[in-house]
Amino acid sequence: MPRLLAALFASAALIVVAAFSLTVSATGPGPIPTGGAWQPLGPAPVFHDPYAGNESGRVTSLAAAGGDLYAGSAGGGVWLTKDNGQTWRPLSDHTSDMAIGALAVQQDPTVIYAATGENDDCGDCYFSEGVLRSSNGGRTWSLLGRQVFYGHYLSAILLDPGDRERIFVAGDLGLEESQDGGRTWHLRLAAATTQLAWGPGSPRTLFAAVEGVGVEVSHDLGRTWHVLSGGLPHQSPLIGRVALALAPGRPGTMYVSMATLSSRCTECLMGLYVTHDGGRTFTQIRHVPDFLREPHTAPAQAQGDYDQVLAVSPTNPQELFAGGVELMLTYNGGRTWTDLARAFYLHTDQHALLFTADGLDIGNDGGVYQLTPRDHLRDLNTNLSITQVYPSLAVSPHGRRVLAGFQDNGTALLNVGKDRWTSLMGGDGGWNAFGAGKRPLLLSEADGALQESGSAGRRWRSPQPPVGPEGVNAFTIDPQHPNILLAGGRQIWRSVRDGGGWRPVTHLRGTGLVTAIAFASGSGEIAYAGWQNGQVAFSENAGLTWRLISPAEWPSLCTGVGQDGLDTYVTDIAPMPGDPYRAFVSIAFNMPQSLPDCPFVFETPAANAPWPAWANVTGNLPGFSVLGLYAARNGVAAATGQGVYWSTRLDAHWQPLGRGLPQVQTTTLSSLPSGDLLLGTYGRGVWELPAPGRPASAMRLRRR
Repeated sequence: MPRLLAALFASAALIVVAAFSLTVSATGPGPIPTGGAWQPLGPAPVFHDPYAGNESGRVTSLAAAGGDLYAGSAGGGVWLTKDNGQTWRPLSDHTSDMAIGALAVQQDPTVIYAATGENDDCGDCYFSEGVLRSSNGGRTWSLLGRQVFYGHYLSAILLDPGDRERIFVAGDLGLEESQDGGRTWHLRLAAATTQLAWGPGSPRTLFAAVEGVGVEVSHDLGRTWHVLSGGLPHQSPLIGRVALALAPGRPGTMYVSMATLSSRCTECLMGLYVTHDGGRTFTQIRHVPDFLREPHTAPAQAQGDYDQVLAVSPTNPQELFAGGVELMLTYNGGRTWTDLARAFYLHTDQHALLFTADGLDIGNDGGVYQLTPRDHLRDLNTNLSITQVYPSLAVSPHGRRVLAGFQDNGTALLNVGKDRWTSLMGGDGGWNAFGAGKRPLLLSEADGALQESGSAGRRWRSPQPPVGPEGVNAFTIDPQHPNILLAGGRQIWRSVRDGGGWRPVTHLRGTGLVTAIAFASGSGEIAYAGWQNGQVAFSENAGLTWRLISPAEWPSLCTGVGQDGLDTYVTDIAPMPGDPYRAFVSIAFNMPQSLPDCPFVFETPAANAPWPAWANVTGNLPGFSVLGLYAARNGVAAATGQGVYWSTRLDAHWQPLGRGLPQVQTTTLSSLPSGDLLLGTYGRGVWELPAPGRPASAMRLRRR
């Protein structure tokens, strides 16, 4: 499940109140390597998660053509395997949008449609640029319907088997139809739609799962619609996400599940229903385990608007798979159930189910899995590199290890020069740090809780500061005094005993959560912090006392973007090496991707001045929020929604950094002592840009 700042990335999909801990990058003294090609470092996959085995990243959709299997990922684009998951290759690395909400494939010739924009009601769901189309199996792509779909979130594509030019696309804007292969579009249903299906035996009947309504049916290819009732809940503001599945082996049999928006049990299962007469009458299936809830937790921790999917066996109409947090299976139409996630240690959070000749393919937050006809579970993640990297990347003092946190795939360790990321903790990863002292201290934040290990990650303890229910958003270790830790929730807390004896050192009101925190490189005294409301504070005594140095309001050149409360906040702070009073700050509006997208980078040459002056150095950065900064002697690098840019910092002119990086959301920047630059992406794992004259010092992602 995604774990992002509750106030920034407000999401009903969260089952913990935690944070998308925006990066505070390591600002080492090495120069930015301004040339060369980016090299992928994986994970592909993360090995040995304690709960789910090997895992890659969030898969939102699956499609098949012949013996080929296609996977759409939340941030890593479209991938293809021709050998049932033994090897994968990316197809859409250089398209304009790599957040995939739905896939559909025409078999001959291989025409692929990919709806961008993930409609899973999550704080890290990125919006749509339009529908991608390839007529040559994914070698090249064109973008359709940008004027219609831009800024929306898409969840389903349905192709007409009798008319290759007719396409239906559904999402938060409703249901759109194209009759000319995507050149023009017409709105057919003006309500948020999560799923589509053809009616059995009729080339003109469509079923649509509609939030707040239930299930609607059209018998004239979407021109007119009516709501199904007859025992099925309908037309209620308590109806959340709806899933449906028709039984291929029995025309007229359809299963429907609904999440409820009741305040008593938000996003829990409202009910599971079945019809055997094509939707005229429905019966509620009793005693269904709530597969939309995290087991053994309060009802408020359900997430039926984030992951809910049904599939019926093509040979047995009573064999139903119901996916949410768990994956449940009944062989007898709902009288008894088996929890497959528990039985097989299957990764949680199911988004896609697809029957193929090889079995049931499963797409979830851990990647792609397959339940074979002999009830054997295989993970198909092999070299599938779609990990969503949460800031920040941490590098050990000697540069031999890298620690990173991943969306719902825990905290993992890479030994530089090896080819494996090994899981250290499960859950949602977050901020990480290596201690600079003699003992091998690791700090990692998982599910909002601070964890500490003195045994290279084999054992962990929780030196949790009393920050409140929002958890730890950001933390850092004093590079000169490794026993001093700073951790941020709504305030900054300080420990001088390796994680013990915490006390608050800021007393600000109305700031929201701490979103950035950093010590200046080469200084154990000067530190910076940023908050959710755009405030920046400064300390000259290792975090003991703080004062605000930000302006009352950051200037904005964006139209239609609010600048108060939670609309403006700090994503990163990068002090300049050798000049600790000079700092760069990135500001974001309406995360994760505001409309319009407004990048902002500001610089102050004298943070210690009574009223520091700030200069806007955003310049020609592309129109995406900047999530990470890296300051070095020869310039500043910025991690944006489409790659990394750098500037000499003498002016506001930015240029792309390195070659060969996919057009992916980037989140965090760090470096190895050798000068190699490390980059975290939100969908394509970790990448390395070698220093001039050096080969990449970490492993190359295996190309199988």
